[in-house]
Amino acid sequence: MSWSKSSGIIGVLCGLSIVVLSTFVGTTAAATSDNSSPGSVRSTSAARRVGTITIDGRLDEAAWKAAPSASGFWQRYPREGDPPNHETEFRVLYDNEAVYIGVFCHESEPGKIRRTLTRRDEESPSDWIEVGIDSYRDKRTAFMFAVNPAGVQRDTLVFNDTEKDDSWDAVWTASADVNKIGWTAEFRIPLSQLRFSPASEQQWGFQVIRNVAHSNEYTVWSPWPKSKPQMVSLFGSVKGIKDINPPRRMEVLPYVVSGVTMSDGDETMDGNAGLDFEYGLGNNFTLSGTINPDFGQVEADPSQVNLSADESYFAEKRPFFLEGIDIFKFSLGQGDGGNEQLFYSRRIGLEATIYGAAKLSGKTASGWSIGVLDAVTAEESDEENQVIEPLTNYGLLRVKKDLNGGRTTIGGVVTAVNRDLDGTGLESELHDRAYAGGLQLNHRFAGDRYDLNLRLVGSYVHGSAEAITLTQESSQRYFQREDADHVEVDPDRTSLKGAGLVWSTGKSGGEHWRFAMGGNIRSPGLEINDLGFQNTADNMEQWLWGQYRDDDPGEYLQNYGVNLNAWMFGNTSPELAGIGGNMNGHLTLRNYWDAWAGFSANKRYWNHKILRGGPALRGLDSMSFWLGGASDSRRSLRGRMGMDFGGRPESGTWWTGASAELIVQARSNLDIRIGPRISRYVSNEQYVDETPDAESGAPRYILARMEQTTVGVTLRMNYTFMPTLSVQLYAQPFISTGAYRNYKAVTNPRANRYDDRFEMFDPAQATDFELPDFNFRQLNSNLVLRWEYLPGSALFLVWSHGRLNEDTHGRFELGNELDALTDEPGEHVFLLKLNYWYAL
Repeated sequence: MSWSKSSGIIGVLCGLSIVVLSTFVGTTAAATSDNSSPGSVRSTSAARRVGTITIDGRLDEAAWKAAPSASGFWQRYPREGDPPNHETEFRVLYDNEAVYIGVFCHESEPGKIRRTLTRRDEESPSDWIEVGIDSYRDKRTAFMFAVNPAGVQRDTLVFNDTEKDDSWDAVWTASADVNKIGWTAEFRIPLSQLRFSPASEQQWGFQVIRNVAHSNEYTVWSPWPKSKPQMVSLFGSVKGIKDINPPRRMEVLPYVVSGVTMSDGDETMDGNAGLDFEYGLGNNFTLSGTINPDFGQVEADPSQVNLSADESYFAEKRPFFLEGIDIFKFSLGQGDGGNEQLFYSRRIGLEATIYGAAKLSGKTASGWSIGVLDAVTAEESDEENQVIEPLTNYGLLRVKKDLNGGRTTIGGVVTAVNRDLDGTGLESELHDRAYAGGLQLNHRFAGDRYDLNLRLVGSYVHGSAEAITLTQESSQRYFQREDADHVEVDPDRTSLKGAGLVWSTGKSGGEHWRFAMGGNIRSPGLEINDLGFQNTADNMEQWLWGQYRDDDPGEYLQNYGVNLNAWMFGNTSPELAGIGGNMNGHLTLRNYWDAWAGFSANKRYWNHKILRGGPALRGLDSMSFWLGGASDSRRSLRGRMGMDFGGRPESGTWWTGASAELIVQARSNLDIRIGPRISRYVSNEQYVDETPDAESGAPRYILARMEQTTVGVTLRMNYTFMPTLSVQLYAQPFISTGAYRNYKAVTNPRANRYDDRFEMFDPAQATDFELPDFNFRQLNSNLVLRWEYLPGSALFLVWSHGRLNEDTHGRFELGNELDALTDEPGEHVFLLKLNYWYAL
């Protein structure tokens, strides 16, 4: 089937959608142009502090009486717009150093107040009070501070109006107190942790959110309807903060670390020291840096076996590359983009020592957000003194500007990687220079219910002819495919350029109906993997999405939603590779149990990547199903479970899997989580190898039937002595086995009948052919004691233990697999890390 015929079908649907969209926008724009939510726009005033305040959660100082009380909260969940069942009021004070917020939470049954004790920044089924401050007043960015009745603190940075960065950490204090008529929360937020203009009188966006755990009631001070895809832009305001000056901001966090590694009877002692710092440049900019950083307390990556040619994606966990990183995000996909993005911070220093790194971020008075990042990593050599990583500099510049009251954003990004390859022996493998860039436009219109999103990206890489040949033949593009008439390998090239476009538009708000459409096109030469993450080039995609949802509680349901998706994809020759669609839904019962299910069907015409540089293989249609459920998240014993199954009937390929998580809140300060999973994958077209034909010498592409079984368990236990002292245990045993049978060589990849595409292959007749059967066993675990002995300062005691064992018989026998893993001695690492935060 041709791309033009199928794209015409999708084009007609897109055209009809645009007509409907335009008509609906035209008839509703006037009625919905008011950005206010139900009820009047909320506003309160702050008073200058007179007298002392002790942050003990009691709110019994006379100073609190100087501030006017604000109340009139609005119920967002479960019954949107209804009066709250639990009244809440708050007051705001300030002085030249900090902002103070006092919140009184009325509760007719104080015995039902949930005060779960966890370590800082941990989500829990507890009562919460959260305060949001949009001190930029850009209606896009907010600093969120939360505390529960046990005094546990949590902070979050909200950006782009609705996106959240949970890794952001500020230095602030809060306390709570439970009494006979409810509970109270008291916050002290230093001005040094906020960013605001030098105006003589401030007007900040402001929000207070209350969550009542036992009734699952979620109320907000400034109304925030679920039908509006907004958050910060719906904040109320706090006025009356006068004559404050942004303080000089210089924060230093030096650390020392000492440890011992024990492996195979050997012990290695090690020690290190380094420094993190933040320095305020003017009112709105912050320079953050790290010198010789250490990440010894960071949890290990989850285990997996990757049998594809694509790179595995792992989430960033290092604090420096997580905190305040929102400004640098630039996705290559839809929405928040999944994994493909121009900046993938794990490229920096994963296999090399980081000499130093720095970030500059902030917002100008005219509304420009600016982010700059630079890092230098060392040259690294192996035990044979062969260079494995060159001296490298990574750089990134990001700019964005908010317009139209935060409804419109324009922006751009530039990334650069420069490597010193001379004399390293890596000239034939790596690029010496790699640059990428992007432009963006995001626009909300028609009462913020509709949006338009555009992103344009480009790339340029340079290196030796050998290095650029590797790039042309990599799994992202496979220029060497003999049946590809629109690309070819040029062995003399020393550079490669590419571009891409991502677009979407639709109705993202509204009480019931929502829909969108979009697409993605990338040229064959697009290459951003030196500092980004990209698995695919040379592709074109189009998609449609529709949703019906109902968030109003009924007799049996709290809410439900149904989604319908359709898509098509191919390459830029252009050749249509496949079309597909799915239908899925979710619901929440009145008892707060959840359920979800879905079905997907795909018609695959061609698979351009399965032979890893060979010709396209005729595709196989597939179907899959999934379903799952979760119990009431407020309960001390709660859990979730999901399963999926599917297959490609023509070839006999099938797969199934199940996973679960059980959470036991054994005590208010102890929770245990166990998450088993198991999967079975039987593929009759698993790629094995490329071997030369004995007679002609032409490449033969070998596939096989592969039977893979994978089991794993993730165990977490958190014990909290007090909000600043906790112990966390993490362990993940993982086993995966694969047995290969029925080898076959591809002889006619475009044949209509499945069996006509192959002939049987005997591995014994091939030279240098290794049987790919595998047994992979791994255990990752660590135990971390964290004590925040002063605000911003912490002591870590860490024990990490890892085991890895591999074999090649491919049989899955659980008892034998566990025996092999437990017999492996593994490695033990003990660390002591101390840091100390102070402000100058």
